[in-house]
Order: sequence, then C-alpha cells, then structure tokens
Amino acid sequence: MALQDKSLPFPLVFLQPVADVHHVWTALSLHISPAVEDGSALLARLFNEFELHDALGGLNCIIPVSDPASFAPEFREQFPQGQLALRVPVEHCVDPARIDALDWLYSRGFSILADGLPAQGASVFPFVESIVLDASIGKLPETAQWLHGLRGPHLAENVADAVQFDACRVQGFRWFSGDYALHPDSRLSQKNSISRARLLKLLELVARDADANELESLLKQDPALSYQLFKLVSSAAFGFSAHITNFTQAINLLGRRQLQRWLQLLLYARFPGDESANPLLPRAAARAAMMEAMAQCIDCTQEELDRAFITGMFSLLDILLGMPLNDIIEPLKLPVDIVNALVRRSGRLGKLLDVVERSEDGRIPLRHSDLDAAGLDAEVYCRCLIQAFNWATRVSTEA
Repeated sequence: MALQDKSLPFPLVFLQPVADVHHVWTALSLHISPAVEDGSALLARLFNEFELHDALGGLNCIIPVSDPASFAPEFREQFPQGQLALRVPVEHCVDPARIDALDWLYSRGFSILADGLPAQGASVFPFVESIVLDASIGKLPETAQWLHGLRGPHLAENVADAVQFDACRVQGFRWFSGDYALHPDSRLSQKNSISRARLLKLLELVARDADANELESLLKQDPALSYQLFKLVSSAAFGFSAHITNFTQAINLLGRRQLQRWLQLLLYARFPGDESANPLLPRAAARAAMMEAMAQCIDCTQEELDRAFITGMFSLLDILLGMPLNDIIEPLKLPVDIVNALVRRSGRLGKLLDVVERSEDGRIPLRHSDLDAAGLDAEVYCRCLIQAFNWATRVSTEA
C-alpha cells in the first residue's frame, strides 16, 4: 500500500506509548486506520522497510488484529518470544470454533490479548493471559473477576488524567495508555519533574570534566532540566545578553564550576524517597526528536536543527511546570523563531510543531496538506516518527 496515496486518510497508523505503573514505557501500541484493507501488508512494510523494530528496543509491540485467521505478515527480523502481542476481539478468545487460528499464532511466538471484557461465565483460552479495556467505560462490576483471574498485565486504554490513572491502577491494571500524561496531578511540582538519576549522572560527567557533547546528550533527555539550564544562563545575574540557541553554548557560558554547583543545589532540592518517572519526559523527548528529524529532512542548518529540538522539548513545559507558556519562556531570551513556533505555531518551526502535535494519537486531524505546508511527505513523516520513538523509548527506559 502506497503511503503517498493522497486519496486515503492520513496517517494510516498511529504509534501510542503504553506505560507501566511507574510511567516507564513498556510497549508501543499500533492503531491502524479502518481504511487499511490489508493490515498484514502494512505491518510488514512498517517493520521491514521503515524498521519499526528499531523504535521498539526491548519494548513489546501491541498489534490490532480483527481476524486472526487472515493475519499473515512476513517479518524480516526474528523477534523474541512474546514481544509482538496481538490484540484480538474478545469473541475470538472464547469461541472454541476459532481456537485453531489463535493457537497457530501463539505457537509462532505471538502473545494474545483479549480486546474487551468476556461475558460472565465465559472461559478464555489458556494462552490468553491479558485483557485490554477502555477506561472511559468506567468500572464495571464484573471487571475485577477478569483482572484478578488472569495473569496479565492488563491494559487500560484512553486513560484521561492522573485521577483516572490511579483508579485504574487500584482496579488491577498495570499497563496504561491515553492522555493522562497531558493532564497530570496538580500537586506535582517543578522539582519533581527533574530526574535525580540524570542529575547524578551530570554531576559525575562534570566532575570528570567530560566534553560538552556528553553533557548535551544527557541534558537533551530532560525538558525540565534543560529549561532550568537555559533560565539560569539567561538570568540577569550572569550578565549574558546573547540569545542562547543550543545546549553547548549554554554549558560554555555557564562554566563547569557554576554548572556543578547548580546541579548540586538542584539535587538537594529533590523530595526524598523513591519516585516514579515523569510521564511527560518521553513525550517531550519524542517531540524534540521528531522536530529535529523533520528539520533535517528539509535541509535545515545545524543551528536550525538545534532550535527545532529545543522547540519540541519546550512545547510541553506549560503542562510540566503548571504555568502559562508565555511566563515560562519570557526570561529565557529564546530566538524569535522558537518563540513564534511555541506561542503562535508560526514560521518554519511552527509548521513542524503543528505536524508533531497532530501526529499524537489523532486528537487533532493530520492531513496531507499539513505535511505539504511543512515541506514533508508521508514517507518522510513515517521515518521521522519511528526515529523519534526510538529516541523516546531510550529516554523512558533510562529515566
């Protein structure tokens, strides 16, 4: 199926992260457009030509399969047992007349998830250990029977916010997807959004006088930490009037000694005790990497690539810090094109950011005309998306 066919709705497939109870990504869930007639062919192309397996790393991949009897993709790569999970309508998981197709797929290394709640008194096949439920339907009386009777982990989809996340966790769900990361608990503070592990790693790098590239690589993985660095360097106390356009410049202007002191103070500002990862971190990382990848494909300069990355990383700061975006970016002395992209979605960077936001699980329709406006095409978009998830997956699992 040609990804360039503009007569078809776009995109043909969404990638949605699935996280565990600690907000660490554990799987990528594929959502395929109903317009796709041959899902097996599309999947084979995504894995074989576009190298979707690179985005997975060690994560599971959840693949929707409406008819297991006709599911027959040919994957070039050999996948570990159970890494590819087939999400199958629940009626296929309880009907003895349909067991042969599922048993055949299970014997070839696929794990099986039942999509929906089995009827009361039904018996699912023994190799079906997990169910997928829509969190928006609320808590059903019979849900607990299946959540505790099957091994799991069970996936709650369309989790809307932090409150619903907690409710699903209490019910017994251990995998979660939805917009809850974009609607965090209002009690979370700015200091809770910075990874202690990354602070410690940065302190280690600074102590051994690591080069700027190593420091920059780690800083790029944490939007709140990046914001604090830019704000510090741009503050009147340091007397810098130049626009800060990249991480290396910020590190060099600040100096190693001041950077080390700042990191130490920030480390002690953390709350004691164990903490879950911030669910926004990999999302912001995916945006930043997607912006940088798309900018590279439209022949931007190295300086423009840096600004594209920063635009994506900072685009969720209002949610992360619980403040209006204008108030956050005003003291940073960012270049005008970054400000216009973040505030107005205007300019070259703004058009790229618009594509990124529209790509996130279909909450805003993404059209071929949006790609055209950004100077992209469907195949470039697909490759950039997979490259971005590759980066975000590493950020989440290393957080």
